[in-house]
Amino acid sequence: MDRNLFLALTLSATFQCLAQTPEPMEVRRAEAVFEELPELKASEILKPELLQGPHFVVRDPVPTGSGMNQFTIDSDFGVFEADGNEMLLQRLKEIDAIARLQEVSRTDEFKKSLVAAAKSPLNSARNIARDPAQAISNVPKGIMKFLGHAKETVEKGGSDDAGEGSRMKDAIGYSDKKRKIALQMGIDPYSTNTVLQKQLDDVAWASWAGGFTFSVATFPISGPIGAALTVTNLNSTVEELLREKSPSELEQINRSTFRAMGASASDTDRILHGGAFTPTQSTTFAVNLKALKGVANRGAFVKVAAQKSTTEADALFCVYTAALMNQIHQKTPIARIVMLHDFPICVAKDGTIIVALQWDYAAWTSGAASFTDEVQKLAGKSGQSAHVSVGLSGEISPRLRNELEKRAMTVQDRLVPGPLK
Repeated sequence: MDRNLFLALTLSATFQCLAQTPEPMEVRRAEAVFEELPELKASEILKPELLQGPHFVVRDPVPTGSGMNQFTIDSDFGVFEADGNEMLLQRLKEIDAIARLQEVSRTDEFKKSLVAAAKSPLNSARNIARDPAQAISNVPKGIMKFLGHAKETVEKGGSDDAGEGSRMKDAIGYSDKKRKIALQMGIDPYSTNTVLQKQLDDVAWASWAGGFTFSVATFPISGPIGAALTVTNLNSTVEELLREKSPSELEQINRSTFRAMGASASDTDRILHGGAFTPTQSTTFAVNLKALKGVANRGAFVKVAAQKSTTEADALFCVYTAALMNQIHQKTPIARIVMLHDFPICVAKDGTIIVALQWDYAAWTSGAASFTDEVQKLAGKSGQSAHVSVGLSGEISPRLRNELEKRAMTVQDRLVPGPLK
């Protein structure tokens, strides 16, 4: 149940509230004043074109635990899970991409190119370096480090074996080709979706070693789902970095960014090699925090993200929270970040306490009540009982809105509606 350790503080009381173990009558009476986290219906909350498409159907039950709407997608290519609204959009784009790549693989030109690639002297490079995204969900440290060191060795001319160095260059070229094909299609080249990675791998290999010409324009997204999925959910700066920089170069850039914010070398290493963050996620996290130019104590957020993130869901929470902070910062300049236990809280230049919540559906639970009390105490410590503003990416229940407004807090939800109606 505890899928997102980063949210342990705010969710622990909620989990206790939902537990089925018998408790004293007075405790059960006290809990009755709180809401239970609902099970939503995809048919009621999603835009119609995102509920069902040519190759997928989103299951109707949508649990709301861990701050993320939990979607299950039945597709022609298997069952996919999506942790949260943003991940749902990514998975649907990936399903569309898999379908289009499979169409490519059925063409005569592709089949001929694949045969040519198998006979190519470049074939040995494929065994050295299948793109890091291929193995990111299994051994994210080893492959990423290997390619990074390989590139450095080749560029510095440090290899004693000219043939080995040549194969390394070929492997890097293949990785670049795969990355650029993914970005042409508007999808994350480092996605943990192994079905997608297999399709990308084949098309990239036929292109790199077999001379296949891939053009995304030949396979446009069509139908009602097209408009909803055409726009990439990658920040333009992030997309440019992914397109132009190798994994090794991304690592160097991100390392420099985190260290400049005051993050320790060990915490930076945990983000870059800990296994929770993919290269895309660590880059997005770095870019959004860097955009908070002049905001003090960003290193504290990096530290918690590094030390508490053990799963992709944890990493995504950090990434999306930093993006939400950046969005808020454009309208209400933030002065510094303070940590409420393990949760980052923003303090605006005018003294306003800003709680940026990457939360798909928030209700008035015991966890929410405890967290609200902590925020009020923090505001009181400012000496002027600072105003509190809560910004939520998704939906807030009417009860929670009422409770926060009773406490004179400003509430904004649906800051990032994503796939919601």
